[in-house]
Amino acid sequence: MSISGPDDTAVAELMAKYGITRVPAEQFHYKDYRYSRLSDAIAQAKRDAPPS
Repeated sequence: MSISGPDDTAVAELMAKYGITRVPAEQFHYKDYRYSRLSDAIAQAKRDAPPS
């Protein structure tokens, strides 16, 4: 069974109706993970770093 969502036109209409806007968001990639905050990506990289 496939669930189909609204098409692009319907999405645009819903966004306009409810005053929803789309904004670009930065993502930080470390290995196979994505982070929305740079500090989280750095913290994980530090945890993965070998002890010095």
